[in-house]
Amino acid sequence: MDLIWTEEALKRVENAPDFVRPGIMKLMPKRAKERGLNKITSEFLTEIRDESMLLAARRMKNMGFEELQMGAFDQAREKMKGAKKQEVLDLIQSLLKSRKKSNEPIIDKFQSYFKDLPKQTEGKAIWTKSAEERLQKAPPFVQGMAKKAIEEFAEENGVRKITPEFIEEAMEKIVPKGFRPPKG
Repeated sequence: MDLIWTEEALKRVENAPDFVRPGIMKLMPKRAKERGLNKITSEFLTEIRDESMLLAARRMKNMGFEELQMGAFDQAREKMKGAKKQEVLDLIQSLLKSRKKSNEPIIDKFQSYFKDLPKQTEGKAIWTKSAEERLQKAPPFVQGMAKKAIEEFAEENGVRKITPEFIEEAMEKIVPKGFRPPKG
C-alpha cells in the first residue's frame, strides 16, 4: 500500500523542531499502517500528537509528577536512564527555553492531560474522561466485559486513546446489531 502525505501534513512536519522530524517521519507511517490508512493528513498528525502527549503525561505522572513545570526536566533527568533519553530531554528543554512566550499553550495542553489522566497501567490504551463517563452509562454488570472488549479492540487496531467516538466504532464492530444499547 502506497502512503500519501497531504501537503498540509508535510508543511507541519517541516515546521516541527529539527530533532522531532525524524521521529514523526518514522512514527506516522507506522500508525497509519496500524489503522489501515493510506493517507497522512494534518488531522491524523494532530490525533497522533495528542495520543503521544497523553502517553508522555501518563509516563510523567507515573514518575511522580503532578504537573508540568520547567523544573521537572532536572527531576526527569535524574530518573531517566540512557544517553538518548537524556539527549532528548536536553533538546526539549533547550527548545522550550528558546521560545518562552509560545510555551504557555503547550504547558496548558499538558496540564489538561495531567488533570484528566486516569491511572492506567503501561501498555494499555488511555481512556479519556468522556469515554469513562460513556462506559459508566452501561449497566454495571456489563461494564467490566465491555471495557475489556473495547481495550482489546483498541490494541488490535493500534489505538492508544479511547474516546466516546472510538467506543461507538468498537460497538459497531464487536457487538451484534440487535444487542447494541442506544447511543448517548
